[in-house]
Amino acid sequence: MQATWVVVADRNCATVFSVPRGLARLRQLAELHYSPMPVNGDAGEPCGGDIQASEPVPDCVERQARGFATQVALYVEKARLDLRFDELILVAGPTFLSYLRESLGQTVRDALVAEIPKNLVGVQRETLQEQVLRVL
Repeated sequence: MQATWVVVADRNCATVFSVPRGLARLRQLAELHYSPMPVNGDAGEPCGGDIQASEPVPDCVERQARGFATQVALYVEKARLDLRFDELILVAGPTFLSYLRESLGQTVRDALVAEIPKNLVGVQRETLQEQVLRVL
């Protein structure tokens, strides 16, 4: 089936939707969530090393966001190799969008037809659908 995939993401969550050819409705396929990786070999120690810290360390936040972007890109790369979509739209805030773009391989970049530089994670599906239909 030829379809356009829409990936709506931020540094913690990504939702993958499909828009089959000829249809104007988003169908949710998957939801991915950031999962902290062990730091310095200690699975119990959060990034930054201070369990009591109320604010994450900026470098750590960026490193985690880049890591999640790579996880999302790997998911999309596998789907592209499996011929699950032929066009891709990325929807994310400008910073995370740049991390996603950097993480994509050439095969997926070739399928990228549009980008929406807005954080639309958590918005109502109708609002998201309107934004996506504007770029299709």
